[in-house]
Amino acid sequence: MRFGHSTVTRLTVLAALLLIYAGVFAALYWFTVRTLTGRVFGDAALRGAILTQDPVADSVDLVLDLVSVASLTGALAIVATIALVRLARITGLVALATMFAANGTSWLLKEALLTRPDLGLDEYAPATLNSMPSGHSTAVFSAVAAVLIVLPHRVRLAVGTAGGVFAVLTALATMSAGWHRPADSVASFLVVGGWVVVAAAALMLLRGPTEAASEAPAQGARWFGAFAWGAVALGAALVLALDAAAGFRDSAVGQTFSLLTGALVVAGAATGVLLVTLRVLELTDAAPMPHRLDHHTGGAA
Repeated sequence: MRFGHSTVTRLTVLAALLLIYAGVFAALYWFTVRTLTGRVFGDAALRGAILTQDPVADSVDLVLDLVSVASLTGALAIVATIALVRLARITGLVALATMFAANGTSWLLKEALLTRPDLGLDEYAPATLNSMPSGHSTAVFSAVAAVLIVLPHRVRLAVGTAGGVFAVLTALATMSAGWHRPADSVASFLVVGGWVVVAAAALMLLRGPTEAASEAPAQGARWFGAFAWGAVALGAALVLALDAAAGFRDSAVGQTFSLLTGALVVAGAATGVLLVTLRVLELTDAAPMPHRLDHHTGGAA
């Protein structure tokens, strides 16, 4: 199968984006698990979340109960149904494979590949208990991504926004339950984002040559992009500020502030990965290139 210049260019962009995702994930793991600053902040945010358990206990239980085997089965059914209605069998299979691959990758990373060394800190959770990436956040975000893959372009932003909000709420709920630190959910978003890139490349290869999409990003997407960059940048600055003000960070008020900082980073990361996902999927929306007759026949079809 031959591919036009446009397809090769887009596949190259996707390969570069996948490397970026992998690099950001590696940097996140190193900073939040292997450095004192990252570990102390993660613990402070987790302790701040624990302080909020009583007022939001019912809401946390409701959110976490929604992320179950039954709900994931429902998400699979929704993806399959949309794919059948749109007569997009290949797209549906790729979407389902993306969901399974993302969840399998998160499980493998958390249970077998990533380690959490004991740095001699007095942490809320056991020092060597690895919790990265978050399984709950992966499950929700991968379900959202799978649905976006099979949906038409015109409704993706609205559906993605709703799904992204629920993914952030799930991340905050796992923190309040004492299960995960902020970086665990950010790592989950990166894992899902990486598999969406793979899915987009697979769709391009399976569908053959296409013309490049030229539609400009919606104004709403630009605002979301500004929020994503701003939230992550501000969150990173606050993490460094909290590290400098150790006395404040370790107080009850400081731990609550650390929780809010972590929530800001989680929301910004989810928004950023969601926007990249939407843009990546736009690359797969392009119409097939028109078949051209051989020049010996004297014309184009």
